[in-house]
Amino acid sequence: MNEFPLTIADVLTKKLFSSAKLLAGAEGQLNIIKWVHIVETMDAAKLLKGNELILTTGIHLKNNDDDFHHFIHQLIASKSAGLCIELGSVIQEIPDCIQQLATDYQFPLIIFHQEVAFVEITQEIHSILINQQYGMVKNLENYAQQINKYTLTANNYEQILMHLYKHLGLQVIFTFNGQKPVFIPNIQQDKYDKMQQQSSPDYVEKHVIRCEVNIFNQYYGEVCLFSPQRVVNEYDALILDRTVIALSHYLLRVLYSEEKKAVEDREVLEQWLNGLSNMEELTHFLQDHHADITTSNWLVMILQIHKSKSSDLTYYKLFTRNVLEKLEFYPFIIEKQQQLIFILANLHAQETYKQRIEQAITQIHDNQQKYKYGDFKISVAVGKYVTHFQALNTSFLTAKDTLHIRWKDPQLSYFYEDLHLHHLILQLQKNPYIMDMMTEYIQPVIDYDRKHSSKLVETLKVYLHTNGQKKDTAERLFIVRQTLYHRLEKIEQLLGSDFMQTEKRLALELILFSDN
Repeated sequence: MNEFPLTIADVLTKKLFSSAKLLAGAEGQLNIIKWVHIVETMDAAKLLKGNELILTTGIHLKNNDDDFHHFIHQLIASKSAGLCIELGSVIQEIPDCIQQLATDYQFPLIIFHQEVAFVEITQEIHSILINQQYGMVKNLENYAQQINKYTLTANNYEQILMHLYKHLGLQVIFTFNGQKPVFIPNIQQDKYDKMQQQSSPDYVEKHVIRCEVNIFNQYYGEVCLFSPQRVVNEYDALILDRTVIALSHYLLRVLYSEEKKAVEDREVLEQWLNGLSNMEELTHFLQDHHADITTSNWLVMILQIHKSKSSDLTYYKLFTRNVLEKLEFYPFIIEKQQQLIFILANLHAQETYKQRIEQAITQIHDNQQKYKYGDFKISVAVGKYVTHFQALNTSFLTAKDTLHIRWKDPQLSYFYEDLHLHHLILQLQKNPYIMDMMTEYIQPVIDYDRKHSSKLVETLKVYLHTNGQKKDTAERLFIVRQTLYHRLEKIEQLLGSDFMQTEKRLALELILFSDN
């Protein structure tokens, strides 16, 4: 249980406060005291940082109730812990309006009916605070050692969170990877749900603290502490932080183990990619991993790794897997010949898959640039989007072709669907007979350029691109019309006057495009 911090209720039990009375604001007795400050000026706000117990004789408040009212408002706005006023020669009584103001804002107002030594109060409370700080640091170190050892022996993350609950006695809520929150213990769930729906931001700030669980700089979940009985404090936050660090290490170890186990699935995945899987066996395999993905749409994404030396890609795969899962893809991964092949089931709307894939690629690149992770560069290609897992081989083959195309021009789109003409050219290039026929047609122009150092091929490209518009062609080539006419006349001599007819023009455009 938490022995910290010092509260208004605690100091009221001290001997120096034996003559004190809590006049108003009793509901604020759990306010935390971090320091004691003596204030004898109206301009108090600039002196305060929050959570101070204020001591005053009230000499600056004796003029009128408006000054008193303004002073109390400053303390409340500065989130002071409470106010102690010595009654006597300066102030004989506290006005009713001031008492009501303190009560309304749950701001403890303490009075001394006899003269007290503020310096003794300051010394005693500061001694308590310093001793508590020392004890807090010692307890924090002990807890960190315990939780780190516990992480190595725990069988599930609930055991780590239960250890947190036993130490602080506060409700623990863990939201993991978009799943429903886990409550440890479950007794405060109704209160927590009601608090989220109805409570003010100020209440939430005082009774709830949250800490993100990040793995590879990616949000993986959130651990929350909820304390309806008392205000959460700095010690709670530090203990939560140490627990989340340990929890992240545990989850990373689990993910790493899962990634190593995935090697056992390699044979099934390779047969699937190559279109050799048995339908029934593959269906069972997919259902064992995720109950709903057999009805999903699919695609293959290939990450070509260009590395200068051998390096372990396991953690890189884990990071990429996490990114894809957050963007609602279910991934299977194969590492092969300096490639990471991702088989992705789309768990979300079809029309957004390109946008989400681009987000994933951006996050992968940004993380690598920011943290210099891995001594390699990456080329990415995404295959055809297919509507049934049996058609995955098509996505795999088109992904490989897309990778080949983007190898020549990295500025092109990642997606097969955006590169139809490039894929058509690639298929033509795979047939030497067709390519020879097409090259034979334009070869006279190529030979003429080589022999005369002319620019007929460039002129032909621009002329075709402008759909035979002579004015636009001359402007793009930065030549006069007469020069263009001369070049076109030479092209006609070499190719024939009918080179702009549909069939021949198409052949010319394909062969010129394939040379880019």
